[in-house]
Amino acid sequence: MPAQKPEYFRPALIAGAVAGLLSGLPFIGAANCICCLWIVGGAAIAAKLLAANTAGALTAGDGAIVGALTGIVAAVADSLISIPLKPFSMDLARRILDKAAELGGEMPANLDEIMAGSSGFTSPGWFLIGLFLTAAIFTVVGALGGIIGVSLFGRKALPPSPPPASAIPPSAGPGPSDAA
Repeated sequence: MPAQKPEYFRPALIAGAVAGLLSGLPFIGAANCICCLWIVGGAAIAAKLLAANTAGALTAGDGAIVGALTGIVAAVADSLISIPLKPFSMDLARRILDKAAELGGEMPANLDEIMAGSSGFTSPGWFLIGLFLTAAIFTVVGALGGIIGVSLFGRKALPPSPPPASAIPPSAGPGPSDAA
């Protein structure tokens, strides 16, 4: 009887939604600057959930599949979370730049034009391009996180059991006898 394939989608959906939510939040999402922390962690958690719901041992390929799916779900969740938070992020960026100017930092002369022009990146075309690029990056990083998760949390394959005692031929003894 062939081994049953594990169910990849449910762990990827759960872990990807959480990783995408954390990635899309303004301050918390900054942790993705540290080796895509939320995506790698989410993919590793997805591998742990997959291992908990699978009877057999998981392979690195299983981890890569669940991790890649987690990355895709996280990219969609991240993009959807960032839509309503875009004005907040732009306001935060403007306040940070204003504070830097007060402290004596030199700002570009056309800073207001740059800030006004960046609000044009909310068109559906730019959204889809951003989603595609985010999904590509999160998929690759998620696959790596899934492989790491399987190596940490996956069940190891059992070593082959020794053959039964009746299948082992009896030994001739400790050595040749010197009966002279």
